[in-house]
Amino acid sequence: MNDSSQNVPKNQHIDPKFVQDIKIGKPLDYSTKNLRTLDKLINETPLSARVHGVPVRGVNKRFICGAIWLNNNYLTSLQGLTKSVEELLELPAYLIWIDISYNEFKNIRQEFLHFKNLRILYMHGNHINDILDVVKLKSLLKLRTLTLHGNPISRLVNYRSLVLFYLPQIKSLDFSLITRQERSVTSPIACSTVNKIN
Repeated sequence: MNDSSQNVPKNQHIDPKFVQDIKIGKPLDYSTKNLRTLDKLINETPLSARVHGVPVRGVNKRFICGAIWLNNNYLTSLQGLTKSVEELLELPAYLIWIDISYNEFKNIRQEFLHFKNLRILYMHGNHINDILDVVKLKSLLKLRTLTLHGNPISRLVNYRSLVLFYLPQIKSLDFSLITRQERSVTSPIACSTVNKIN
């Protein structure tokens, strides 16, 4: 699979207004569609009720948006995510929000790393049980909002401190802003906690 950033040549100028349209565009909503894989997401019809329509399409007949909602399905793997995003979005490199909450994920995969502009990632309500999995998201320097509550790791005593230690770039965890006090007490000492919930 190709890195989605290859869809935007380094020397090509992207109209800032177009990028803004992507950021404010309606999300592609594939929630509650009983999806088990992403292999044929291109054949699915996005839902329109929650967002009052679907995103408009661009010159390449792909959607002008920066968000994909895949929540409340039966996904266990993100295999095919990059290919699906490249098929669906006019500018895949500008995907900024992915919602995979309430699925069947047991770990965090590296597929997210293809999307360097990702700012919001919802993963709450899954089965992630190893806190060290969050380290995989460290290279997503623009990530600001993350949800992990409802996963076994959220029961760890120092859960918030651990996530913040591994991902200092985030500003909000589980729909709650990271406070200045939380930042001041985050230290490697917190990482001596048991990392995995059995």
